[in-house]
Amino acid sequence: MRNFKRILKTAGIFLLAVAVISFGFMELYFRSQRDSFQDAVDRDRLAGTLDLLISGSSHAYRDYDPTVLDQILGTNSYNVSGALMTMQGRYEMLKRELERNPVKTVILDLTYNTMSRNRAAEGTEGDLYVLARLGRLRDRIDFFFRAFSVTEYPGVWYKYFSEGVDTALELAEGKNAAGSDRRRGYLPTGPRTVELAENYSEVYHSKSNSLRVDPYNVKYLNLIRALCTQKGIRVILVTAPVSDIRLASYDGFQELYAYYQDMAADWGSDFYDFNLYRGKSELLPDSTHFFDDTHLNPQGAEVYSRLVAELLLDADAGIDVSDRFYATYQERDAAHGLG
Repeated sequence: MRNFKRILKTAGIFLLAVAVISFGFMELYFRSQRDSFQDAVDRDRLAGTLDLLISGSSHAYRDYDPTVLDQILGTNSYNVSGALMTMQGRYEMLKRELERNPVKTVILDLTYNTMSRNRAAEGTEGDLYVLARLGRLRDRIDFFFRAFSVTEYPGVWYKYFSEGVDTALELAEGKNAAGSDRRRGYLPTGPRTVELAENYSEVYHSKSNSLRVDPYNVKYLNLIRALCTQKGIRVILVTAPVSDIRLASYDGFQELYAYYQDMAADWGSDFYDFNLYRGKSELLPDSTHFFDDTHLNPQGAEVYSRLVAELLLDADAGIDVSDRFYATYQERDAAHGLG
């Protein structure tokens, strides 16, 4: 019995030591801001000044450049979007920034897979990025216990323990953390690595967008709506453009457009689908303005951000901008010689 107690005591001391060491390495990583997507320091510096936020997944954080928006709209904006950001991740980031900033407007980006994405199938990656962007320990602990299941805990521990060890090794070698490459949350793509085909008619509707609506996404989208409504914040629903080759290849865009139109009507919000913008193909050609078939490159992001800002400026001035868009995807396809 005495030996058993001794074993338990030794095991407890060992586990406590592992926990303390792990926590130390993890905090070293979180505080280092070594990854380009980590922007807690940037957001802390701007706290209390932001009046426009952009929320979305990788399409949004690659496509919306706040510096361009601010030049035209006279706003002080930040892009809180992230790669593979879940709808819960969107809610968490918005909630924290709305609590400490005089935000008047939120641009909520809705893509072809916003409602069909499934957190359980995708795994932890998107929420791991969010966790690494939270600057305060209590926020990380709070998000950890609400965003991850018990079965995911070992993977989260391994991820950030190893990141902490790598950070320590880099510091020991005299390397400084690179810091965030984001510009008010916008993170430009790197060099283009793929060529986009232009055989639009040959691939026309050869694939299908998922029209499934995941209850998880509806739940957190409604929480975002309630949060913004409670604070009197205007929400603008926007679909950022994808490449012409993707628009040609996939069917189901019209059904998604109708779903978002109904959502906008229910929310009392404006909705703009820039895939239907009449000048899209000329302003944002696949050959020069896209990084891949779904994300704009830096040149495309600048053009698109300017387009969004100028349209919102006109709309707020009472100008009818509806004639700048095709009414349906069928009309767009016909204008492009498809269908």
